[in-house]
Amino acid sequence: MQINDKDKITILLNLLGEHYNASHKMRERSLNFAIWILGFGVAIIWLLLSGASLTISQNIFLTLFVTIVSLLTIYFLHAIEKGFHTNRNIMIDIQRVLGCYEQGIYVDSKSLFPKKYEEKYKEKKGDKEKNKMTVQNLKKFLRTLDFHFVSIYIWIILITLMIILLIWINPNQQNQKNKKITLNSYTSEQAGLITSANGQK
Repeated sequence: MQINDKDKITILLNLLGEHYNASHKMRERSLNFAIWILGFGVAIIWLLLSGASLTISQNIFLTLFVTIVSLLTIYFLHAIEKGFHTNRNIMIDIQRVLGCYEQGIYVDSKSLFPKKYEEKYKEKKGDKEKNKMTVQNLKKFLRTLDFHFVSIYIWIILITLMIILLIWINPNQQNQKNKKITLNSYTSEQAGLITSANGQK
């Protein structure tokens, strides 16, 4: 089947619009899911700070639960991120076919989109030699990161560490232990005074 150039451009523009919408939806989905998980984490932090006293076995169970939920969250978000990058690469392919990175086609002496967008795509699909760990390749890798997803990963990890820290270093539990120690010391002192008084009699 033969398709003329005009129809090809129409098809490419429609595809590009669909992939733009898909890209925005993936970002929105990842952010909404992360906000829900972070709200769940804040609820656990509030519970720990509100005076809940946990046993050692409960601490272990809650730590495992929080860790598993965090790992599953990161796994789910990473799956969305992979789809996002695949979708972005398709968008760049369409933009390249439409000449968006070539100078003088849409704008005099300029390209419609910055060349660095296409360079990011090329760096992602580089050969094995370019993927070796060097300072230059590390800088290139950092430029290819999508900081939308990186920031979400950082949020999840920080909240997880904070919850685990509060589980094992709960200020309310420490205060209760101190009260028990003080009460035991006071009881021992009172018993000693009574014994001394009886001995003097």
